[in-house]
Amino acid sequence: MSIKARRFFTAALVLSLLIQMQIAAIGYADGRPKIVFSSTRDGNSDIYVMEIDGSNQVRLTHDQANDTEPSWSPDGERIAFVSDRNNKADYLYVMDSDGQNLMRLTNDAVSRGPAWSPDGKKIVYVRSKGGNQIWVMDADGQNKTQITHAGLNVHPAWSPDGVRIAFTSFWAGWPEIYVMDANGNNQQRLTQHMAATDHPSSSPDGQWIAYESQDEANRLQIFAVRTDGSGLPKRLTHNPPDKLRPAWSPDGDTIAYVSVDPFQNETIHLMTADGNHLKQLSEEHDGDDTAPDWYAPVGWSVSSAANFVTIWGAIKRPAAGR
Repeated sequence: MSIKARRFFTAALVLSLLIQMQIAAIGYADGRPKIVFSSTRDGNSDIYVMEIDGSNQVRLTHDQANDTEPSWSPDGERIAFVSDRNNKADYLYVMDSDGQNLMRLTNDAVSRGPAWSPDGKKIVYVRSKGGNQIWVMDADGQNKTQITHAGLNVHPAWSPDGVRIAFTSFWAGWPEIYVMDANGNNQQRLTQHMAATDHPSSSPDGQWIAYESQDEANRLQIFAVRTDGSGLPKRLTHNPPDKLRPAWSPDGDTIAYVSVDPFQNETIHLMTADGNHLKQLSEEHDGDDTAPDWYAPVGWSVSSAANFVTIWGAIKRPAAGR
């Protein structure tokens, strides 16, 4: 082996070791993507984590309170969530991704819907005091700033570049999907469903926002709209039962969502971004699984790990399925 080849091999080995050390430091020695979610299977709502094939479901919180709406930091080290463990009022907390080192972030008003900025430095959320407005704070809970001041606004979600925020607003009477600059300026309405429309999730390439909305039969289904407002929304799912809370995977190939059957508990499913290859992750049990959110190491292909066939290009009509 030449000196140049040995140097290249040594550098590659050192880089591999550093990556493994970083993965181990955040509690994921296998380097695989994960999905965090909330579940009521143990009597009250707690935060759980699982592999993207639904295996290895682990409970992270064990308080008697209700812990909901988990949001994974981009580096995989922390999870923000909502809990009513303090006087039964919903406030925001953050913990390590293994459930340790709990810290409370808000305490002055009921707060919900946390979402991390792409650089992990800020969290956007909804503060109920003053009429459900959207706020942004540093990831340690400092420097809280209100960015919306009118309407009823919920479920904010960052664009992948951190420049804009999608959210649901009741400003026009019906809940619809809007986008705005990260400081609250330049608000633009994207949808015109005039029906229950909620839970936006931005695709990693910044081109689409997935969301739930009622169809002509008043069933909740998953749609997607271009972030610039051009064209018509694309319907991704077509069949009962209701489907809600879409969450785009970090590689953009896959969408997790919640299936709501009136005769069964809520369960988490996956589909490719075009609405095909539907796959159930969480099983039927006494309780509901909801609010999925992703973590994946940089460079990991979520769709291949889930045994999906990735279809690149335009969003197409989905196959039949739950």
